[in-house]
Formats: sequence, structure tokens, C-alpha cells
Amino acid sequence: MLNNARIVSPVTTRSARAGTRSHRMTIALGYARGRLQWLRPDARRRSRLAVAAIAGAQADDRMAREHLEHTGARDQLIRRPRIISDAAIVDGHHLHAAKAAGRGVIVSYCHFGPFPAIGVTALALVNDVHQVAGAWLAAPRLDAITPRVRRWRHLFDQAGVPLISSEGCFVTLVDLLRRGATVVMAFDWPGSVDSILLGRPVRLASGTARLAEATGALVVPAMREFNRLELRTIFSPALESSTHGGWRGLHDALVSHHEAWIRECPAALEDPRRPGAWEAAATAESWSLPARLR
Repeated sequence: MLNNARIVSPVTTRSARAGTRSHRMTIALGYARGRLQWLRPDARRRSRLAVAAIAGAQADDRMAREHLEHTGARDQLIRRPRIISDAAIVDGHHLHAAKAAGRGVIVSYCHFGPFPAIGVTALALVNDVHQVAGAWLAAPRLDAITPRVRRWRHLFDQAGVPLISSEGCFVTLVDLLRRGATVVMAFDWPGSVDSILLGRPVRLASGTARLAEATGALVVPAMREFNRLELRTIFSPALESSTHGGWRGLHDALVSHHEAWIRECPAALEDPRRPGAWEAAATAESWSLPARLR
């Protein structure tokens, strides 16, 4: 059963500075802007479709309004990425422990909550961090470099986190993980593997689990949330393919782990119907492959 309660997380491993007055006001403004979007018929329609795909029969207008609020807050982070530098880190010892094992590490996140640039946060805990990103950011065409792209590329460059384009990156990531690097990558992309997510059939990519099996890397699930208008990044204990019967068992374990976070606050999941994700193929009944991938 889906639960709209906000996530309550355990002890924070370093002092949270994200609660500065200016950042709290910035995030509060994002929630307010999201609420105002409900006045627009096109925004209402998109949000209703999004939460229907996420929550199925349990979706309602309250959840749709909350979805717009979360989107508004996330947009503020996208506009002002410096907020990330002050984010609190919760249970960062899980990432430390995985890195200390002397193997490659995959930090696995979903498009849930204020997720952008988890790689920058990971670099505060471990070294040799690389982030997988869409070509729009990692390898943009010259005519596609917008102020948003410049702003985010500067954030990663300044932090010292190399970006790797998600298109055709498997061999590159295998090399990085075999030499013990940390790779940060999204788990929730359309793909070839039939999975059950949020109680419905979903076609998911299996790259994370296959990379872990091919390289012996550990996988550390991570998520972000706004907690009382403060940004927090949360890490979980590492998973590995050898204890889950191979890549398929690890894939299913990651589905369950990320699903548990999403169920705590389904309205915080980014719209699965957005361009570049499942698009119109994401419905209340299933998320099949979008037309562009068939």
C-alpha cells in the first residue's frame, strides 16, 4: 500500500548546513510555485496522469497537487545547485564501508525527490567519483548549451566529478569499476527487463545489476529528500550480485529497495511520462517500452 507520509531517516553523519535561512526560503518558494501550477489546466492534467502511473487506483487530486509541489521544489534545486554543497549526509558510513572493501562501487538512485548531482555529494565521502548523465549534459551539442547546461556542467567541473554520457557507456563503466572507481547512475530507466515496480509490470533497464555482476562492484542505494525544507542525501547498506544469485536477483533487490522509498512519498517521484522516460507508455496498469525504443 502506498503511503504519503514523509520519510523519517536515521542519524545524520555530518552537521546539516542546508537549513540556512536563504536556502529554506528558496525551497519554500519552489513548493509555493508548484502549488500555483494547480491553477493551470494543462499542469493539472499532466500531474493527474503522472500520479495515476505512479500510484494507480490510489492516486487522487491531493497526490497530484503534492506532485506539483515536489516538482516545484526540485526545480529550485535545478535553478540553484549551490544548495547541494550544504546538504546533510545521512548514513554516509555505508558508502565509506563499500569503498573500503577495495572494489568498485555503484551508487544507485532513482528520479525521486531532489535527486540531481548525487555524485557531487558522494565526493564529500569518497574519492574517484564519476557520474553517468544524459547526453544533454555530459556531451551536449554546441547549439544545445543553455544556461541550465552551463550551470550544471560548472557544478560538476568545480567539484571534480567527471560526467559520462549514458549512451553506449557500458565498456567505459566496466573499466572504471574494475579499477575501484565509484560510479553514480540512475536505476529507473526504460529497458528490456520485465519487472514489478509499485505493483505493476514495468520494463526496466538492467545496466546497474549487470555492471555489478561483470565487475564485482558493490551497489549502494541512495536517495535525496527535503526534510523540513532542508536537503538530505541518504545512503543504504551495499548490495552485491553474489549474494542475490546473480544480476537478476540483484536487479530485483534494487527494485524493492527503491520502491520502498518511493512508497513513502509517491508524489516525490518524477513524472514517468516525461520525455525521455516511459512517456505515454507509463499508465496505471503498466510501464511498457516507449515507442522510441520499440
